[in-house]
Amino acid sequence: MAEQTANKSVSMSHLSAALKSPRSMKLGKWLGIFLLVIGVLGFFAAPPLLKSILQKQLSLQLHREVSIEQIAINPYALSAKVNGLSIRADGGKEVAGFDELFVNLSSASIFKLAAVVDEVRLQGLRLAVSRVAEGRYDISDLLDEWMKPKDEPEKDTPRFSLNNIQLINAKIVFDDQPKGKVHTISDINLALPFVSSLPYQAEVLVHPAFSAKINGSPLALTGESKPFTTTHESHLSLDLDRFDLAVLQPYLPESLPFRLNAGTLDTEMKAMFKEVSDKVYSVTVIGAAHVSGLVLAESDGQALVGWKRLDVELDSIDPLNRKAAVKRVALDGLDVSLAVNKQGEFNVLRLLDKLAKPVATVPEPKLESAKPFEWTLGEFALSNGLLRWKDDSNPTPVTGEVRNLLVSVGKVDGKLVEPIEINEVSYQVDLGERFRVEKMAIKGIKLDLPGRRVNIAEVINTGARARMLRNKDSKIEWVSSPVLKTIRATDAKAEAKAKEEKPWIGKVGKLAVEDLAFRFEDQSMNPVAVQEIEAFSLHGEGLTNEANQKGKIALQGKINKKGSLNVDGSLQVYPLDAQLKVETVAIPLMPFEPYLGQFLNISLTRGQVSNKGEATAKLDTSGLKASYKGNFTLGDFVAVDKANSTDFLKWKSLYFGGVDFKLEPLAINIGEIALSDFYSRLILNKEGKLNVADIVRKPDGGETPKEAVTPVATKPDAKLAAKDAAPVKPPVPIKIAKITLQNGTVNFSDFFVKPNYTVNLTKLGGRVSGLSSAADTVADMEVRGKYANSAPVQILAKLNPLAAKTYLDLKADITGVDLTGFSPYSGKYAGYAIEKGKLTLNVAYKLENNQLTAENRLFIDQFTFGDKIESPDATTLPVNLAISLLKNNRGEIDLNLPVAGSLDDPQFSIGGLIIKVIVNLFVKAVTSPFALLGSMFGSGEELSNIEFAVGRVGINDAGTKKLESLAKALVERNSLKLEITGRADPEVDREGVKRVGIERAMKAEKLKDIKKAGEGKSLEDIEISPEEYKTYLTRAYKEAKFPKPRNVVGLQKELPVEEMEKLMLANLPASDEDIKALADRRAEAVQGWLVEQGKVPPERVFLLPSKVEHDDKGTGSRADFSLR
Repeated sequence: MAEQTANKSVSMSHLSAALKSPRSMKLGKWLGIFLLVIGVLGFFAAPPLLKSILQKQLSLQLHREVSIEQIAINPYALSAKVNGLSIRADGGKEVAGFDELFVNLSSASIFKLAAVVDEVRLQGLRLAVSRVAEGRYDISDLLDEWMKPKDEPEKDTPRFSLNNIQLINAKIVFDDQPKGKVHTISDINLALPFVSSLPYQAEVLVHPAFSAKINGSPLALTGESKPFTTTHESHLSLDLDRFDLAVLQPYLPESLPFRLNAGTLDTEMKAMFKEVSDKVYSVTVIGAAHVSGLVLAESDGQALVGWKRLDVELDSIDPLNRKAAVKRVALDGLDVSLAVNKQGEFNVLRLLDKLAKPVATVPEPKLESAKPFEWTLGEFALSNGLLRWKDDSNPTPVTGEVRNLLVSVGKVDGKLVEPIEINEVSYQVDLGERFRVEKMAIKGIKLDLPGRRVNIAEVINTGARARMLRNKDSKIEWVSSPVLKTIRATDAKAEAKAKEEKPWIGKVGKLAVEDLAFRFEDQSMNPVAVQEIEAFSLHGEGLTNEANQKGKIALQGKINKKGSLNVDGSLQVYPLDAQLKVETVAIPLMPFEPYLGQFLNISLTRGQVSNKGEATAKLDTSGLKASYKGNFTLGDFVAVDKANSTDFLKWKSLYFGGVDFKLEPLAINIGEIALSDFYSRLILNKEGKLNVADIVRKPDGGETPKEAVTPVATKPDAKLAAKDAAPVKPPVPIKIAKITLQNGTVNFSDFFVKPNYTVNLTKLGGRVSGLSSAADTVADMEVRGKYANSAPVQILAKLNPLAAKTYLDLKADITGVDLTGFSPYSGKYAGYAIEKGKLTLNVAYKLENNQLTAENRLFIDQFTFGDKIESPDATTLPVNLAISLLKNNRGEIDLNLPVAGSLDDPQFSIGGLIIKVIVNLFVKAVTSPFALLGSMFGSGEELSNIEFAVGRVGINDAGTKKLESLAKALVERNSLKLEITGRADPEVDREGVKRVGIERAMKAEKLKDIKKAGEGKSLEDIEISPEEYKTYLTRAYKEAKFPKPRNVVGLQKELPVEEMEKLMLANLPASDEDIKALADRRAEAVQGWLVEQGKVPPERVFLLPSKVEHDDKGTGSRADFSLR
C-alpha cells in the first residue's frame, strides 16, 4: 500500500513539470485560440448558415415549403437545437413539423470513429397525412420516389451509438377523405435509452418505451432489445388502453355481411423475439387482451353479436412454430340476436351463406404442407350470456331471450385426443308465455370427439313453462313456423352425412326436471280444447343410448288440474327396453271432449280414468313387444245427448281388474270387469229415429252413405276355392274370467207416438263367467232385472262369442208386463187404446255352427182393446177380429214364433225376422183369418171354404177334415161367429146335377130289385158297382121319359153306354132353381155338420144367401166361410 502511494506521488511530480515547460505553454495558447474560433463559428456563424441550407435543401427534396424558426449550436457541449420546423403543402397547409429537435453528440465519436450520440430529443412532432383516393395519399409522390430501387452496392452496417432517444408529445393526424374519417394519434412519447451497433455496447440492454393516444385511447409500449447480437433478442410490452375498434370499420372488406359498430381493445402483452439458429426464429407472445363493449350488427343495422367484456390470458403463443397455450378465455355479457324475418330466413344462416361465397383472390404459390397447429386452452368461462330471439315469420311475432347463460370449460387440448371437460352450462329461457325455463343447468360434461361420446354428470331443469297453440287453421305454432323448414333442410343434410359416420353415444348420470308445466291449446276445436300438465317432475339415472345399457326413470305430474300420473321403472333406449310401473289417478276426460264432440252427437260432461299396473315395451329383430299388467277404471262417466241435453249414458264405475295385455303375439286376459250404477237413455224421436243410431255425427250437409252393393259372382270350383283361399287366422286369445253388472237402469222414451211412451228397465244385475276365445270353452251368463219396476226379467245363457265359431244357448223370460202402457202404440197404429192385458215372453235361442234356431213364445193374458182413437196412421183392417182370432176362450193369446236361419247369409237378421213374423201374423189374422186358423188348429190348410163334388152336396173326407179344424177353432174362440155361403157353378154344376139324376135313376132301378128280395135300404145307401153300371143304366134309360132312337120296326135301339149317357144328359131337366137349390143344400150341409158333429152352438153359425155364379178363385162347387 505504501509502495503504491509513493509511485503515485512520483507520477504527479513528473506531470506538473511537463505542463510548466515552454512547449506546453505554447500549445495551450493555440488551443485556446482554436476553441475561441470554434465557439464564435458555432454560436454565431453556423446557425444562420445551416438554417438557410436546410430550408433550401429540404424544400427541394420534399417538394414542399420548409421553414425553420431557429437553429442553435453549442460547439463546446457538442449539441445542437432546431426550433419551429414546419413543412407546408401548396395552399399553406402544414403537413409536418416539430417544436424542437435537440441532439447532443458525444466526444467518444472521435475515439471510436463512429457516431456516438449521448442524447436525441424530438419535441412536439406534428404529421398530417391525407388519403385522397384508394391507394393514394397526399404524400404518394414522395413515397413513390423513395421506394424506387437504387443501384448501389450493399453497405456494411454503419457504426453508431444512439443514447437517450426521446420523442415527446408528438401528434399524427390521418384524414381518410374517401371514408370521411379523421384519425388522430396524439400524446406520442417514445423513449429508447440506447441503440447501438458498436461491439463494446452490444451487451448493454436497451429499455424502450412508447406511449400515445389513438383517437383518445392510450397505448403504451415498453421493452428490451439486443438488436445487433447474433440472437437478436427483443422483448416488447404492448399496453393498449380502451382503443376504439369502431374506427376500423371503414377499412374492413365491404363484402363482410356485418358491421363493427363499437368496441374497445385493452392489452397487456409482451412479445419476445429470438433467432435460435441460422434462419430459425422464435416469437413468443404472452400477456392478456381485453375487448369490451363489442357490437356487431348486420348491414341493415339489425343487432347481431356483442358482449360486455372478453378476456384472453395467454401462457404463450409461438406463431412461427405453430404453438399456442391459452391460459384462460372469459366472455362476460355475451349478447347474440337471433332473428327470423317474415320469409322464414334465419339471420345466422343467411350470414353464414354470405360468408361462404367465394371471394376472388390472387393465386398464391403452393407452400409445403405445414405441421398442424398445436394449441391448448386452460379454461373457458362464459357468464351472463344473453341470446335474443325474434321470429317475424309467425302470424303473431315471437320474441324472447335466453338469459344468464353460463358455460365453464376445463382444459382443452387442440389434438382433441383427451375428452373435453365442460364443468357447467346453465341458462334461463324467457320466450314469453310460450316457453320459459327458470333454470337449466348441465354439469360435468365430458366430450370425447374422436370416440364420439358425450357423458353428462347431471342435468337440472327447474320451473319450465311451455305453451303450444294450434290455431284455427290446424297449424301448430313453432312446428309449422317457416324458419323450421330452413332448419329442417339444414338438419337433413347433417343427418345424411351423420349416417355415414359412427353414431354418437350419450349418457346422463343424473337427470332432474322439477316443476314443469305444459299447456296445449287447440283453437281448431269448438269449443277450444285445452290440455295441461302441472307440477311435473322427471328424474333419471344412467340414461344412455348405448346398446344394452339400462337406466332408471321416474316421473310425476298433474294432468288437467285434477288427475295425477306416476311412472317409475327402468329404461333402455337402444334397443328399446322399458319396464315401468304406471299409476294414474282420476285423470279427467272433459278436456278431450272437443275431439270426441266433432264425431259424436253426445257430449262428455264428466268422466275420469285411473289405472295401476306395470307396462313393458321391448324392440328386437322380430318387432315391438309390449305388455300391460294391472287394472284400469273408467269412472264417474256421464255423457249427455246434445239434441235434448239429457243424460244419455252414465255409470259410477267401469272397472277392469287383473288385466294382462300382450301386443305381440296379441293376447288379452282380464280377471274381472265390473260395471256398477249404470244408466242408459234410449229415445225414439219425433222423426222415428233412435238416438243410438245417431251417436256418430254425419258430415255437414252429407248423406248417410249407402251400403255398397256386392256383385254376385259365379261361385268358383270348390277345389280351386279351397286351394286359393288364404289361411284363416286363429282368433286373438282373449280371456275374461268374470263380468259383473250391478244396479243398472235403461230408460226408454218414444216421442214418435202421441201420447209419448216412457218405460224403465231397472235393477239390472248379473254376471258372465268364463268368457274366452278358446273353441272348447263356454261362458255362463245370468242377468236379472225389472221391467217398469214390476215385471221380472231373466236371461240365462251359455255362450262363447269370442271364439271363431260362435256358440249360444240362451233363454230369456219376462213375466207380467202390463200392456196398458203400450196404449200410445195401439192407438197410433191400431186405432184403439189398450184397456188391459199382461205380456209374458219366453225366448230360447240356440246358435251352433252359424245355424240359429229360435223359439219365441208370446203369452198375452186378458188382452182387451179400449176406446176407439182417431189416428191417421191407424190401420183400416178389423183389428178386433184379429184379436178374436188369436185370443182363446180364457182371454189368452198364446203364440209360438219359431225362427231359423244361417248367420252366413248376409241378409239374415234375427230381430228383423221376429218382427216380420209378428207383423205377418197380424196381417194374416185380418186378411186371411182362415189360413191363420188352419195353421193354429189344423195342418196348415186353408179353412176359408170347402169344396163339393160337381152337382153334389155330400161332404168328402177333405172337407170333413177342414170342418173339424174349423169347429175346433170356433169352440176355442167363442167370440167368433161363422157365416156360410153356399155356391154353385151355373155351367159345371148343371151337368153335375144331370149326372146325379142319372145316378139316382140307376139307384132307383136297383132299389126295385132290392125290395123284391125283401131288403130295405134308402136310396142314398145304394151303391152301383162297375159291373152293374151298364145294366142299371140301360134300365134307367128305358124308364126315362124322352124320345129315344128306334129301329126300322119301331123298337128302341140297343145303344152303347156312352150314347145312352149322352141322350140322358141332353134330355134330363136341370133348371136354375135346381142349381140354386144345390147351393142352398151345400150351405145347409156344412151348417148341419158344424152344429151336429162339430158341436158349434147354432147361434154362432149363420147362413148367407147362396150364390150361383162362376169365378176365377177355383171351383164354384163350394161353400165359403166368413167371420164376424
